[in-house]
Amino acid sequence: MIKTVFAIAVSFFLSKLHGQAAEPKLKITHLTGDYYIYTTYNTYEGNKIPANGMYLVTEDGVALFDSPWDTTQFQPLLDSIQLKHNKNVTICIATHWHEDRTAGLEYYSKKGIKTYTTELTDQLSKKNNLKRAEYLIKKDTLFHVGQYSFETYYPGKGHTEDNIVLWFNKEKFFMEDV
Repeated sequence: MIKTVFAIAVSFFLSKLHGQAAEPKLKITHLTGDYYIYTTYNTYEGNKIPANGMYLVTEDGVALFDSPWDTTQFQPLLDSIQLKHNKNVTICIATHWHEDRTAGLEYYSKKGIKTYTTELTDQLSKKNNLKRAEYLIKKDTLFHVGQYSFETYYPGKGHTEDNIVLWFNKEKFFMEDV
């Protein structure tokens, strides 16, 4: 009897040891230099879907590009950035109107973070009853955050009719949504 109980206990322990770990709700991956990709997850049409955003660590704070769409990840993302880099997020730019880009805009504005979208993104967010930014980008705009500069650029309709591309000239790369 003792051998049977012991065997069951060992089997249970080993199954837990080798079982699949739950996928994290927030994942941060180093891209290059001061650039990081963050991934959050939400459920869409019954499926767990990842959404990627990016952030840039500067001497004057962190520039966040897009926001999580899972409301439970707005603050954990800020906390993770603060813990990892000892910096606060100072600006957030949403690249188009879908909820996986704009859901955290009002939350971040209330935290004192300057939030931006284009005028077209704002119109579409309003029309679709989604969160809106505090500031509007009226044309292609050059931003300076700390020692970095980047440009918002509207190339025309793509993934959405309002999507913008972020161009990082010094690094010679861009961020676009696909």
